[in-house]
Amino acid sequence: HSSRRNFLSLSAVTTATLSLSSLLPVTPPPAFAADDDEYVKETSDVINKVRNTISMDKNDPNVATAVAELRDTSNSWVAKYRREKALLGRPSFREIYSALNAVSGHYISFGPTAPIPAKRKARILEEMDTAEKALLRGR
Repeated sequence: HSSRRNFLSLSAVTTATLSLSSLLPVTPPPAFAADDDEYVKETSDVINKVRNTISMDKNDPNVATAVAELRDTSNSWVAKYRREKALLGRPSFREIYSALNAVSGHYISFGPTAPIPAKRKARILEEMDTAEKALLRGR
């Protein structure tokens, strides 16, 4: 009797598990960023967008739009590349990530039309230069 009871309870658990698993959404495997050329191109685009946006005159009527576009671009870049283990150790990734955090934090705290203070701006531009050099070296 005990082996029949074990069999029945095991089959009930298996049936419940199989029916429950059919209700759960199927999660696709994580998306991997495309090859290195795509990373280099997209990172270069982000560098240029950061430079152009933070260098805009505060009286420029397009500054708020440019900041919004930069935030979208940087959020997309970060979402795409921050989970790539191969990129996390790269100097280009670290520099860009740090600069994007500084830029984003500034605009979140002070608004999209607030100019970035000279000291912070110089550090961000220096990080952009360092990242660009690292990209050119394949790092």
